[in-house]
Amino acid sequence: MIVMANPGTTRDAVDTLLTHRGRSYRLIDTAGIRRKGRKGPWVEKLSVVMARKSIKRCDVVLLMIDATEGARRIDAVIGGYAHDAGKSLIIVVNKWDLVDRDSFTALQFEKEFRGRMRYLDYAPLVFVSAKTGLRVFKLLDLVEEAYQARLQRVSTADLNRFVNRTLVPRLQSRESSRFPVMYLSQVGVSPPTFVFFTRTRRQIHFSLKRFMINQLRRRYGFQATPLRIIQRLRTRQPT
Repeated sequence: MIVMANPGTTRDAVDTLLTHRGRSYRLIDTAGIRRKGRKGPWVEKLSVVMARKSIKRCDVVLLMIDATEGARRIDAVIGGYAHDAGKSLIIVVNKWDLVDRDSFTALQFEKEFRGRMRYLDYAPLVFVSAKTGLRVFKLLDLVEEAYQARLQRVSTADLNRFVNRTLVPRLQSRESSRFPVMYLSQVGVSPPTFVFFTRTRRQIHFSLKRFMINQLRRRYGFQATPLRIIQRLRTRQPT
């Protein structure tokens, strides 16, 4: 690989096969994305198009952020594409060796990042250095956890115990008469997708859906993986 510190050195997506602890991986090094104005806006647009094609091919996205620059607008764009595509996501903050830091630097960096990209609150941040090798191999362990999480299945019986313990009490205290709950069922993986059956066509509020997702993560994990919840009308209980 020809690499440089300047973004935009890599122009094509390059596949590399790797075996780590007996597990085979395909790494896709996407085209580097330059800032606008350096080589014209068309260069950035082309790089983003190539990155989106690579996102479609993968299971886990490693979103690389330059620690010396912080999260940029284009990082939010690429993170949004990965999230919308249902890909597991790990935020990799590179060049951590170049940052003047103390015991609070990483916490402050993460706080600022979370504030700008709240929709990626499930994605872990890892501070690495490609130059020194700092935490580089830890990434593969996180990738493995994320991959397994996106394939995780939860039985309908277990999900409905979860609903009765966690969701029903919240609804009873707020709007149970207008929002009768029936049951929750997982219908897919990659990413984990759940159908929430109710006896009303009234759409669940965004805050309630977010509460459900947060509670599902707390109960079942789903490390670094987006969750999908679909509401459907049902007139009777499943047999």
